[in-house]
Amino acid sequence: MTSLDLFDDVKELPDTDAAQQFARLVGLDRLKELLLKEVRLLLVPGLLEQWSMDRHGSVLPCIEDFNRRPPLLVFSGDVGTGKTTLANSFGDPIARGGDIARVTVLRLSLITRGRGAVGEMTRLISQAFDEVGALARKGVNANGKPSSAVVFVIDEADALAETRATEQMHHEDRAGVNALIRGIDQLTQERLPALVVLCTNRPESLDPAVLRRAAVHYEFKRPSKEQRESLLREAFVNVFSDSQYRELARLTGPNGRDYGYTFSDVIQRFIPGIVRDAFPDKEVTFELALSVLEQVEPTQPFGITDGVRKL
Repeated sequence: MTSLDLFDDVKELPDTDAAQQFARLVGLDRLKELLLKEVRLLLVPGLLEQWSMDRHGSVLPCIEDFNRRPPLLVFSGDVGTGKTTLANSFGDPIARGGDIARVTVLRLSLITRGRGAVGEMTRLISQAFDEVGALARKGVNANGKPSSAVVFVIDEADALAETRATEQMHHEDRAGVNALIRGIDQLTQERLPALVVLCTNRPESLDPAVLRRAAVHYEFKRPSKEQRESLLREAFVNVFSDSQYRELARLTGPNGRDYGYTFSDVIQRFIPGIVRDAFPDKEVTFELALSVLEQVEPTQPFGITDGVRKL
């Protein structure tokens, strides 16, 4: 089986499209800042040692413990909150930062779940990690410093990393989780310039052994009123009055529900809907925006149907 079979997509960064995707993630500035710092330290451990020497005159004992952490990131949160977009694009600023010249993003194909044959899922996951490791090794120079890196994205990670404590869990699924853990541990042991990013809207379903290995766990939330207003102001500069921007931001909030609009609801559905309805012979107006809003319902959180959360 080739990489094209194991991975849905292979991207080489830096890339203009990825840069634009990263920039469009409005309202996640603090998270993006922390993430990029964390990623740099995971991929280039020598940075911490140099910092320690510069600031303390020696390599502090805690640096070794810091560098031993598994290169695993968990992105959890509701649908449409930017998890996958960030996972696919944060490598772009890393590749432009000077420490790493190129970042390859590999997105795991759901084919790795196999067809239920004994040993199939274990084999496919192991093979995927083998390819990630082989590619990461090529990015290490003769002096041991990384010149390129790999970001291995596993979307809907709960489909592969579901807790093994579930009584109904099939033996093959348990073996798949074991293979995932072994792959992460192998990358940790070799200290390769590679990261594994698990994206899920069900973090409570992930196996505890997987969660324990995460260097960081970022939780993504739906945009606040201020963030929704910012999205609208950036999309429609000077089109609405201040009070109209605020009112549209309010109306895209919970507004009588337990949940408001997601980032993708606003960016991919509401705003394009306004543009579509105005084209070709109308102007964008507050009244037109209100009419579009009546047609665009916010995406329901995972596990909720008709306003009722499934247990």
